[in-house]
Amino acid sequence: MEDFGSGYSSLNMLKEAPVDEIKLDMRFLSAADPYGRAEEILHMIITMGNHMKLSIIAEGVETEQQKVMLQGFGCNKAQGYFYARPMREAEYTELLRKEKAEN
Repeated sequence: MEDFGSGYSSLNMLKEAPVDEIKLDMRFLSAADPYGRAEEILHMIITMGNHMKLSIIAEGVETEQQKVMLQGFGCNKAQGYFYARPMREAEYTELLRKEKAEN
């Protein structure tokens, strides 16, 4: 379920749709959190998803601090500028080749 926590990705949709992965909306990691609730909401969504045996992916991870926090909450996948900027297929293929050679 894409962008969980916004728009049509509600708890009712989670209950009624055949979902095997929740992709957390990147706005949970944004700086704008006027009531200081985003971190707790993220923690609860990740915990709920793990209890439901769903894969959890966080989008918009930009810092080491965010990565560590998400890992601590039990988030098992992440994407964002912290890992890599968008790139062309040839650049991605070269990156994979280099990583394979290092391991």
